[in-house]
Amino acid sequence: MNSGLIRGFRALNFSAQTGFSSGRMDGYGYLAVAINPDTQIKDSSETAFLSQAYNATSFRVYQNTIAQKILFEGKIATGVLVETAGLTYTLEATKEVIVAAGVTRSPQMLMVSGIGPQEILAQHNIPVIVNRPVGQNWQDHCAFEFQYKMNVGGNAALEGNKEYLYQATEDFLTTQTGPLTNWGGDILGFEKLPSPYREALNKSALAELAELPDDQPEIEWLIASHGPQMATSSYVTFTPAILAVTSKGTIGLTSANPADNPIIDPKTFSSPTEQALGIQIYKRLQEFVNATGLASGPELKVGPLNTDAEILEGIKQTGLPWYHGVASCPMGKESDPNAIVDTNGKVFGVSGVRVVDASVIPLIAPGHSMAPVYMVAEKLADAIKRGV
Repeated sequence: MNSGLIRGFRALNFSAQTGFSSGRMDGYGYLAVAINPDTQIKDSSETAFLSQAYNATSFRVYQNTIAQKILFEGKIATGVLVETAGLTYTLEATKEVIVAAGVTRSPQMLMVSGIGPQEILAQHNIPVIVNRPVGQNWQDHCAFEFQYKMNVGGNAALEGNKEYLYQATEDFLTTQTGPLTNWGGDILGFEKLPSPYREALNKSALAELAELPDDQPEIEWLIASHGPQMATSSYVTFTPAILAVTSKGTIGLTSANPADNPIIDPKTFSSPTEQALGIQIYKRLQEFVNATGLASGPELKVGPLNTDAEILEGIKQTGLPWYHGVASCPMGKESDPNAIVDTNGKVFGVSGVRVVDASVIPLIAPGHSMAPVYMVAEKLADAIKRGV
């Protein structure tokens, strides 16, 4: 499959990159993956950081426990009300409360504790400690999946072919080789929308895209050997993603109980610029699929789309969030009406509360979020150690 992808990228005049860690992202290349080279098992923040803290520090995990809210005396955080198996009790804070619940749950925890938009808190009878727009500037990339039968082998048949799955499992467990050592795709591509597709965008979309940095790609091309469940044949899934995010979503509350899921409205693919860009990306996709020579038949999820209206409706059906969400508690200056935390993650308007996760990243990066999140975590961990 990789040879077909390289053939396609070259035919579309993508430049070859040795990797995407240098700061330059235009072109195609092999992506870095968090897989242990000895075991071929995926590493994570838990295996790389948290598991080490278990043994090296006094870090303690309260299992099956949910934080109810941050407790305050005036505007000073004093601890956290928590619940374990029906028992409610308080964990007192000697220095500060660190919120690291992620891009959806961190804003929820702030809001149920009284930090958030006054109108949302009032709906749930939550006393307002700080009136700031928590959860109101969510950003995420939008992606679309298009699936084809593939004329070369791939991982998609693992579910539906028992013999193939058995052999792949045996290879992985005994020698750490075979298809289970690969998640299904190796090569990425990044680009700004090129001619002639760019000329088809309206003036408003072009003006909004012109506000982005010159070296920021607008499109990511991710291609993997994935297919429908229980597939017995090989499939390839082309997943272009819009990196030029111009829509903003929101996180709200269903109740004052943090056990209830928050209201998540990502507003993905809602802006006219994203929609105009998506239509042209679909047209670019047809050129790319043909250039790879990998597809052995028509697209299987939505079929052929011809008019712009058909394309827009079709890509809406295949659209999905890219799980790169940021900016629900964005970092900035206190004078910025959208900012929730300062450059050290400290929440404006109160003392003793800090947010340390992807929610504080104020602008979405034009790529994958793992490295930016780790970078922010390292920065804010250093701030915690230095007491600033």
